[in-house]
Amino acid sequence: MSKQQSYPGKYRAQAIRSVFAIIFFILIYLLVLILSFAIVSFLFYSSVLVLKAALGPRSVFLYFFAFVIIVVVAISLLIFIFLFFFRKQTIDRSGWIEITGQTQSKLFKLIESISKELNTNFPQKVYLGAGVEAMVFYDSNFRNLFIPSKENLMIGLGLVNSMTDCELKTIIAHEFGHFTQRSLNVYSYIYIENQIIYKMLMDEAFYQYLILEFSKLGGFSWIVIYYSRFVRWILRMAYNIVSKSYMALSRELEFHADEVSAGIGGSAPAISALLRAGLAADAFHYLWQFYYGKISENLKTENVYPQHKFVMNRIAKEHSLKFINSIPQMSKEILSGFNRSKLVIENQWASHPSVEDRVKRLEELNIESEVSHESAWNFIINKEELQKEITERLFKNWQFSDTPVNLSYEDFEQKYMEEVHKSQYDERYSYFYKYRTISNFDLKLTIDDQEINDFKNFDEIYCEENLNLIYQFTGLTNDIRTLDSISKGEIEIDIFEYDGAKYKSKQSNELCERLKKVHEKIHNQIVELDKKVFRFFHSLAKVNSMQEELIRKYETYFYMVEEDKLNLKVYLEMIDVIQFIYRIHSFNQIKIKMTDMKEKENEFRERVKKLLSEGNYLERITDNQKEILQNYLSEDHIYFDGENYDQDALKIMEEMIFQFYEICSGAPDYELKKLLDFQIEILENKNPV
Repeated sequence: MSKQQSYPGKYRAQAIRSVFAIIFFILIYLLVLILSFAIVSFLFYSSVLVLKAALGPRSVFLYFFAFVIIVVVAISLLIFIFLFFFRKQTIDRSGWIEITGQTQSKLFKLIESISKELNTNFPQKVYLGAGVEAMVFYDSNFRNLFIPSKENLMIGLGLVNSMTDCELKTIIAHEFGHFTQRSLNVYSYIYIENQIIYKMLMDEAFYQYLILEFSKLGGFSWIVIYYSRFVRWILRMAYNIVSKSYMALSRELEFHADEVSAGIGGSAPAISALLRAGLAADAFHYLWQFYYGKISENLKTENVYPQHKFVMNRIAKEHSLKFINSIPQMSKEILSGFNRSKLVIENQWASHPSVEDRVKRLEELNIESEVSHESAWNFIINKEELQKEITERLFKNWQFSDTPVNLSYEDFEQKYMEEVHKSQYDERYSYFYKYRTISNFDLKLTIDDQEINDFKNFDEIYCEENLNLIYQFTGLTNDIRTLDSISKGEIEIDIFEYDGAKYKSKQSNELCERLKKVHEKIHNQIVELDKKVFRFFHSLAKVNSMQEELIRKYETYFYMVEEDKLNLKVYLEMIDVIQFIYRIHSFNQIKIKMTDMKEKENEFRERVKKLLSEGNYLERITDNQKEILQNYLSEDHIYFDGENYDQDALKIMEEMIFQFYEICSGAPDYELKKLLDFQIEILENKNPV
């Protein structure tokens, strides 16, 4: 029996606001389109007048030349109008596999049962992708501003790999919840229209490609380029009105889809799926980064999903999660365990509510259902073949220098554990150092300043009370940053909540100043805590004459923290100063911007040289990274010859910037790891097993 969907008043109110905002944008859109066609018509009409104005043989050439110029500009502008305004929006599906009822009968039966239960459309096409995601998507163009296109459904195998059968059911039901929103007639257009608008105005890569193609026409192309910028500026101003209203509706759409999901599969599976999705996504992201770092070694894998499962379970074990049928069980307490923020604001620019808010709504629904802990792979036929095919598509566009070799599950596990041991702190520290740096203090003065209340044993240091102090400080730091942004108008809100009390935005500065006093007090407590920790290990180290080495490791760590600040500054300046390369500018503008870039690059090169001269960096740099650094420093690259960019030189610089960040960003953590391991060595020498 199909379920009749109901829509709360808040949902309808947001939908009505979005409808009016969309109508406003469409009116502006049509006016700009009419203006564009009017300009083209005027240009063609002018070209005809120019031809008629030819008075004699001596002036025919000049009039004909003017005619050609006007016609070229008119045609160029007309081409731009059709490419820009009538562009079809498609999603790249080359990494996906389309499935049918014949190829995946079990999964299709599940989808059909949900579709019938909700009495909604069956997707036009169903695809399986690689990642930890599920999505409804549309192919759309200009006509879909008025006529909606049909829905398609994509399910990522990363989700299947991390969910139970009943959890996958709720995820698919959530996507069908978006299908049911079509029953609101005109409201159903809003999602499609926003996608069209967003891609047309915010897809910078397509726009720059379009402008680059027009720039090849020569000097007259600048008429089209400047006009295009004018058009985008008008439409973006109109889109700002649409966007804010759409985002508010989008959050309500997600809440409604969650309600549909719970109605089909129950609140408990919907909640557990939401909570575990973040863990699964983190594990998949790690794998992506891991293999991206192995491109130079020509390594990939035949099947990424057993490795994804392994990484996910390892992370779960690190956080002491429970397992049922080899599936880690997340909880909202674990999700928010390190979050001590007392600030509650509604992000009006977010398209989705927070996971915490969604979980809270699902708990309030409290819809009971049967809970199964069987794997979602039960819905997939020939799962291993499918996993390998999707994995092959995942790597197909990666640029290997030679035929890649598949890394076996056993070899991956070994490499993963090696990386874990390189970066993971001893579990006895708990999360004491995970989200912060050690306070910088004078080591000599701290040694001389012995206190009566110094720590007597290791467990006294890393207790729950001190750990909570660290969490409280981190949460307060984040709250102050947010409040500062609110007071400066960087975050546009009217009302927010802090520690259960409501505030207006104009009160944010006053609250921020109050919190800074508390923040300073806790900061001083943490500084004293770090000093006492140092004195504790220093006193133990003296027993085995290890105190000088301990001091050196603290000094090195403090030095690398300060170096990291300088490196980050240089890195961000380089990222900012090269942005003009990805946009269209006149030759004169490029030369001016190149001069600015070269000035920043000189400072950047000095920092790169330092990486190759200091032992603190050298011991972390791989042979491949050293080759990249030396190749970059081998010559003073010329990126623009007056007419064209040197793409090879730009590629060398871009790779260097990426590697610079990779090397520098992990340097303080690397030294901290050495320091903390050495402290454990001191502890174990004092208390041999």
